[in-house]
Amino acid sequence: MGNGLKSLVAAALLLSAPAVAGPKEDVLAASDAFMAALNSNNPDAAEALTHPSLTIQILRFPPEGGSIFSTLTRQQLFDNFRKAPPRKFEEYLVKPKISLTRDFAHVWGPYTLDIDGKRIHCGIDSFGWSKIDGKWLLTSFAWTADPKGCPPK
Repeated sequence: MGNGLKSLVAAALLLSAPAVAGPKEDVLAASDAFMAALNSNNPDAAEALTHPSLTIQILRFPPEGGSIFSTLTRQQLFDNFRKAPPRKFEEYLVKPKISLTRDFAHVWGPYTLDIDGKRIHCGIDSFGWSKIDGKWLLTSFAWTADPKGCPPK
C-alpha cells in the first residue's frame, strides 16, 4: 500500500472512531443520569449521585406574581420523591450550558416539568458538580419554577 493510500486509510479510521468523552461530556452525562433517575422514580439512584452536604434552592413564581424563595435539605428532597404517589415524572433540560474548571463544573439550562402528561411548570435548572475521589457528585442544585410562559408540550 502506498504512503498516500496509508494516509487516507488512517484519516478514515480516525474520522470513523468514536469521539473520546471529555470532562464536559462526563459532567453532562452525570446530569443526565441524575435526571433519568428522577424521571424513572428511582430516588435512591439519584441520591447516589449527590454529595451528603448537597444544597438545594428553589425560586418559585406563583401565577399571581412575585416570587417565593425556599431551600431543601438533601434528605427532604429525596423524602419528597419517596413519599410521592406513583406518577409519571418527566423533567428535561433543553440545550444546557456547561462551565468547567478542573474538578468543578456547573450545568445550567432551561427545563420543562410534566407530571402524568400535564405541563406543571418550566424554568431554569442549575447543577453544581464537584469531582470527588474520581466521581462527579452533585453538590448544589437550584431551580426556578414558573407556571407561565412554558413551551408547548
